[in-house]
Amino acid sequence: MHRTTLVIAFIVCIATGLVTAKAAAQPFTLNWYTIDGGGGTSTGGTFELSGTIGQPDASGALTAGSFELTGGFWADLGTGGPCSDADFVEPFGVLDFFDVLEFLGAFAAMESSADMNNDTVHDFFDVQLFLQAFSMGCP
Repeated sequence: MHRTTLVIAFIVCIATGLVTAKAAAQPFTLNWYTIDGGGGTSTGGTFELSGTIGQPDASGALTAGSFELTGGFWADLGTGGPCSDADFVEPFGVLDFFDVLEFLGAFAAMESSADMNNDTVHDFFDVQLFLQAFSMGCP
């Protein structure tokens, strides 16, 4: 019964975090674009924009405040593996409800993958570390 209570508390925490994150979202628009070949990743502050359609006709980076958008081709596709400790299932690089379900299953089965602090004990500290990694998103 103790483990069931932890799982229910974990689900409530995730649901509360998702509602809070959605409420804090800000609307953004792209007022101008072209469809060309390529792609790239641009970051500014806590935001990142990735795409497979580039903008090679832009000369250099387009910036406004702390935001930057750079057109071009993908420089590095990476390894295709998990993007963080909370990225439990494919598609890797995306944290979603399926990662939460996989973690909960591993936690309930006391699998080593759910022992987030590697202390051989499955407890609230593992759940807390998973929630922190999940809330940080993918770099």
